Amino acid sequence: MIYAVIDIGSNTIRLSVYKERNGKIYNLFNEKEGASLRSYIENGKLNDKGVERLLQTLNEFKLLINNFDEIDNVYPFATATIRNSSNRTEILQKVKDEIGFEIEIISGEEESKLAFIGANSSLAIDKGVLTDIGGGSSEVVIIEQGKVIKSTSLNTGSLSAYNDYVDFLFPNKRDMKNIEAEIENSLVENKFYKEYHDTLCGVGGSARASLKLYNEYYNLDKSNSSMDRKKLKDMTKDIIDYDSKKLLNLILSVKADRVHTLIPGMIILNKIAKYFDSDIINISQTGVREGYVYSKVLRKE
Repeated sequence: MIYAVIDIGSNTIRLSVYKERNGKIYNLFNEKEGASLRSYIENGKLNDKGVERLLQTLNEFKLLINNFDEIDNVYPFATATIRNSSNRTEILQKVKDEIGFEIEIISGEEESKLAFIGANSSLAIDKGVLTDIGGGSSEVVIIEQGKVIKSTSLNTGSLSAYNDYVDFLFPNKRDMKNIEAEIENSLVENKFYKEYHDTLCGVGGSARASLKLYNEYYNLDKSNSSMDRKKLKDMTKDIIDYDSKKLLNLILSVKADRVHTLIPGMIILNKIAKYFDSDIINISQTGVREGYVYSKVLRKE
């Protein structure tokens, strides 16, 4: 069986196609669009331009999917921005009427669980902290003996942090402190208190982009999948002091589609790791979409 999953995030809308064989899934191809839906939120609702951007992207993905007769089912789901939009019911109906897709809204708690299931399919995660930093929210999961013990969804992601705290293209030291304070306050408000976990698992595009920048900065092999938190902190402090052109060129060479969100996402990742005193950050190449297929489609935990 071949499945298409559409992940409608706050920053990026992604299409991933998987083939299932003997209970395991294999990624066939991916497409993405940097729709930045979070930027179209006005007074708590997705404005008309944002809805149009969503419809346009989904229609493009539908045309692509229709070129492949082998795809058996399509599963669109949405996270923070659509989930928190006051006009989400109207959005879902408009998508159904014009595109024919029925979008499933994933709660923050469910998103955390799916991130763990997806990450655990490629990394053996027995204990520690897992975080999935999206555009509009950041999921945080505590894991013990290979099971989710506690999870929460913070209302700050890489794009919302940029929109709310950064005045220009890149954050300065003041902006960084404000983002860090917001993350710490949110963890405390969600009753996630400081405790020691030696390892943190990072999931999602912001975590993967942070790793790419880390490997480039420290001249490490592209296959490296872990970061030393203190080195990540040192790198962040250093590059924030770069002049804008030097920093722009660095990010363009690593992850051009995340020019404005890479540094805010990296600040969030580093802060969550510091909060839990995690010395090592391992980055997973799998996450929510894989978790969705295993849990929702194949009914596996």
